[in-house]
Amino acid sequence: MSGWRAGDTTWAAGRPQHGASRRWAVAVAAALLLTPAVGWPQDGVVARVEVRPQVLHLGERAIYRGYVVVSPATAVRWLPPDPNEALTWGERHARRTSRYAGSVDHSRIEDTVAVEIAVQAFQPGRVVLPGLRVQFGEGASPIVQRLPNTVLIVEPIMTPADSEATLRDVHGPLAAPWWERVPWILVIAAVLALVAVLLLIRMLRRRRPAPAVVGPARVVSPAEAALAALAELRARKLPDQDRIAEHAFHLGQILRRFLESTVGTPRPGDTTRELVVRLEQAGLGQDDVRRLAGLLRGWDRIKFAREPATRDEALRTESAVEAYVRRGGATAAAPAQREVA
Repeated sequence: MSGWRAGDTTWAAGRPQHGASRRWAVAVAAALLLTPAVGWPQDGVVARVEVRPQVLHLGERAIYRGYVVVSPATAVRWLPPDPNEALTWGERHARRTSRYAGSVDHSRIEDTVAVEIAVQAFQPGRVVLPGLRVQFGEGASPIVQRLPNTVLIVEPIMTPADSEATLRDVHGPLAAPWWERVPWILVIAAVLALVAVLLLIRMLRRRRPAPAVVGPARVVSPAEAALAALAELRARKLPDQDRIAEHAFHLGQILRRFLESTVGTPRPGDTTRELVVRLEQAGLGQDDVRRLAGLLRGWDRIKFAREPATRDEALRTESAVEAYVRRGGATAAAPAQREVA
C-alpha cells in the first residue's frame, strides 16, 4: 500500500520479492497493489487512489480513480495528468457527492469529490502512475496537492517462456480496389487512339468507285418510243377490265407525244381543236388529219362526256394508233413542211 501520512511528505510502496518465480511475484504484487492508496495531501483532507485492474497486458485499458473528502465549503478542481511517453490518458470525468448528518436538518458533514480517467500503459513491467494533481480553493493563491502514486504491472502479450506460441504471418496493408488502381485517363486515351487508327485504316482502304463507262447514248426514235408505250399499255389489258376511259386517256397521251416529236407544231396542253388546227397548218395529209381528229374527239367523248364504248372499239382505236405510228405519219408531213417553208 502506498500513501501519505498526516504531516509526512514521503510515501512507501510495496515491491515484489526477488528470487521467486515470476508468477508468484505477479500475484504478490497484485495483492499488495490492489489495496487503495490512502493519504492526506492536505491537513483535514482524506485522499484515496485506486486502479482497476492493476495487472494487465500491454496496451490494455485500466481505470484510474481518485477521491478526496473535503468540507462542503472547499472548492476542488482536478488538473490534467502529467505527460508520460509510457502512458496514454483518456478524458477526465469528475463528480461530487455530499453526506448529510441526519434526516431532519439535512446538514452536510462532508463532500466526496471523485475523478475517473482511462489509462493505457505501453511499457512492460512495473509502471508507476504519478498521482493526479488536485487544486483546493479558488482565487489568487490556491493550494495544489498531488494524490499518492500507484503502480501498474504490465505483462507482454507473449511471454519469453511460451515456447509453443506461434506468430501470425506478416500481412501488408490492404490494397485499394481495382477500379481505384486503374489509370483511367491512360485507358481512355489509348481507346481514343485505337479508334482513330481504325478510322484512318478504313479511310485508306476504302475503294474509290470505278468511273462509269459512258458510251454514246442510243438515240430512240419517236416511233420506237410510241410503239414501246403501246406494248406496255396493251400488256395492262385495260379494256378487258372495263377501264375504257383510262385506256382512252393513255392512247391520247401516246399519240400526242408522237405528234409533238414528229410534226413539231403541236404544243403540250393543246386542246383537241387546237391540235387539229396545228396539224392542218403543218401540212399533214387530209386523210391523216381526219383520222387523227376522229380518234381524239372520240376519246374526249369517252373521258369527259362518259360516252359508252365497248372493248372492241377500244382495241380498234389502239390498232389505229399503232398503224399510224408504224406508217410514219411524220415522214409524210416533212415534204409539206419544206414546201410551206
